[in-house]
Amino acid sequence: MPVSFEQYNQGYNVGVGGAVVRGRSVLFVRRASRYGRGNWQIPGGFVDRDETLDSAVVREVREETGVEASVQGVLAVRSRWDDTNSTYVVFLMRPEAGEPVPGDEVDRAAYLTLSELDALEQVPEINRAIAARALGASRNLLYPADVENPRGGEYCLFLG
Repeated sequence: MPVSFEQYNQGYNVGVGGAVVRGRSVLFVRRASRYGRGNWQIPGGFVDRDETLDSAVVREVREETGVEASVQGVLAVRSRWDDTNSTYVVFLMRPEAGEPVPGDEVDRAAYLTLSELDALEQVPEINRAIAARALGASRNLLYPADVENPRGGEYCLFLG
């Protein structure tokens, strides 16, 4: 069951972002919700209690853009402490089907080049850095590895 934004921001939260690359462009959305309204960001959101990080990012990309995408590896990790302890894991993703259309909590969705992104006003610095890394020659990804979970359930280990 999804947890509200207010519940996630009570002490600790985990979020995911999907850097979906098509050619020389990265998929971006413009936030329409009260938190971050007007910001151009990679699609993403909070991880629900009943899902893995990689399944959460696939879900978030689909919900916000209509694009079906697959995880290639872990591109970046952001750790933050202010009044909340927050971890954000960014995945490099490949589009599999669909064209961008605005979905949950966004009013725009589009593939943007770095020059198109630089022409926009509200682009948080972290998102510009992620796009540059996703389009760069050297990504140094952590890749999914097949490892069995002795306790059952979903399990994914990413190794360099």
